[in-house]
Amino acid sequence: MLSLKNLKLAYGSKVLFENATINFYKGQKIGLVGQNGAGKTSLFKLLLGQLKEDAGEYTLSNGILLSYVEQEIEQDTRPLIEYVLSVHPLIKNEQTDLPEYYRLQPMAEKLLMNLGFKEQELYQPLNYFSGGWQMRANLAKALFMPSDLLLLDEPTNHLDVETVIWFEDWLKSYSGLLIVISHDREFLDNVTSHTLSIIGKELILYAGNYSTYEESKYLEYERHAKMVEKSNKKIAQLQGFVDKFKAKASKAKQAQSKVKMIEKLKITESLPRDVEFSIEFAKPEYTLNKLIGVENANFGYLNNRLIEGVNLDIFQSSRIGLLGRNGIGKSTFIKGLISGDTRLSGIVSSNSKIKIGYFSQNTVDGLDLEDTPLGFFISNNKNHKESELRAYLGRYGFASDKVNQKIKVFSGGEKARLVVADIIFQRPNLLFLDEPTNHLDMHMREELASAIQSFEGAVVIVSHDKFLLQSIVDEFYLIQNHRLVKFDGDLEDYHQLLLKENTLAVKKNSATKVPKEKVVEIAYNPIKLTHEIKKLEQAISQLNLKITECSNAMIQRDAQDSQKFNDYQAQAKKYNRYVTQLEQLEQQWLDLQAQLEVNGGSK
Repeated sequence: MLSLKNLKLAYGSKVLFENATINFYKGQKIGLVGQNGAGKTSLFKLLLGQLKEDAGEYTLSNGILLSYVEQEIEQDTRPLIEYVLSVHPLIKNEQTDLPEYYRLQPMAEKLLMNLGFKEQELYQPLNYFSGGWQMRANLAKALFMPSDLLLLDEPTNHLDVETVIWFEDWLKSYSGLLIVISHDREFLDNVTSHTLSIIGKELILYAGNYSTYEESKYLEYERHAKMVEKSNKKIAQLQGFVDKFKAKASKAKQAQSKVKMIEKLKITESLPRDVEFSIEFAKPEYTLNKLIGVENANFGYLNNRLIEGVNLDIFQSSRIGLLGRNGIGKSTFIKGLISGDTRLSGIVSSNSKIKIGYFSQNTVDGLDLEDTPLGFFISNNKNHKESELRAYLGRYGFASDKVNQKIKVFSGGEKARLVVADIIFQRPNLLFLDEPTNHLDMHMREELASAIQSFEGAVVIVSHDKFLLQSIVDEFYLIQNHRLVKFDGDLEDYHQLLLKENTLAVKKNSATKVPKEKVVEIAYNPIKLTHEIKKLEQAISQLNLKITECSNAMIQRDAQDSQKFNDYQAQAKKYNRYVTQLEQLEQQWLDLQAQLEVNGGSK
């Protein structure tokens, strides 16, 4: 399907990779990994025709349909549903004579709602939505378009955990060739069958998901790399949790998640990094017991109460993960606990010595792009010496001249690292994390997860990153039906709950009466069915003729003659291909004939 032969790609004078010779096949699900700047996105641009190779070649099979997520945000005034429908060939060509044409809109509606859009939003103009939601719309377009090759660059960045779980299931059933760039290791582990690595100017394809790839790299580096002391410390902390709670029924599944993380940390700590830094939380300024108490509180906005009757205590040892579908009120609840702006009634009491660290989805966007890391820290920490702040920033990869560079030149990951460094510097005893990993690379996600393990304060987190949730959360709370309830289970249990809910929703929708106008659109059409059956019968007849010709040709070949034997092999390949096509067409004929007979008999 996709073939690379001695391929070389450079960015200016920098060679990204060279002498790459790899074949990719339909059905493979490939995770494209490499350090920042290694060339992952450049490879995508090459396949999309936006860049040209510097040497060698790449070829795509004839007639291949390629789909990808457009990164630009359009000021499009079309309704969201029309924006997504417009990408489908049947819509583009206005093939209204086909019954499939009339099934597309319900399919698009279902896809969009699975991606988190509400039913009443489907007919809103695209430019009504924020940038993150427009990126979801672009993802919907990429998934809705029929494709043989699907390219995805960080597709989970703007999704919540519920949508990621659905998205993983969707990709598992995708039949084409998938190549995905992601810093979400759990997502890669759950979806991919192969890993394509760009490292040391080499493009190498490994069999297996990301964890299998890491194990392979670990074996390569094991001869000349030691496990660092920090890794042993983290593993000991995790093991302490496992030993303490493995026999306790209520904590058994969380303990099992920690066991999985221990195995991953043993590998990831010894692999090379593009930027060396470590995240380590200082001891909180105040050590308390109970931090926040919530009594019969309601949260939401004017005329829109989202969560009712909340009773919750947050202690300094709490590790709470919030679950619930998009728009259910997770971020609203966090804001209500921090500032009280979204608390409608009830009591939220907090200890006077509480010190909060808050990382929201929009924290990075709030940075002054004209400022510098040093300027940012000086303005937030006026009582500290500049030399102290410089030394601290150096531990987070902002050393030498980088400390005085303008923030606008930094990547999203570097900006997020700066924000995390500032939060840690404040020595909080309570962390509220609302989708903190959207801009973080895999290294920093793992560093953050490990650092929180040794953090001596409380954590309340919302995240689509299942690795992060499994690593740090001890208890989950689910927001559902306007209530906050304890969820006794892990993320796999939550996955099963979502699958069950989706199944019930499908049954409910199928039982709903179809509007009259929809019935007209997809009504039984015996003329079209008969026409399709005749076309199939003609194709079947032609294939039978070709099969007979190949069979006669093979009989005439002499296996003792090398030239004739080569001809025999060629005819045999054609024969097998025609037989396979015949079986497919005959099955289609049987399906259409059954429709004709069933509908005809019901009249």
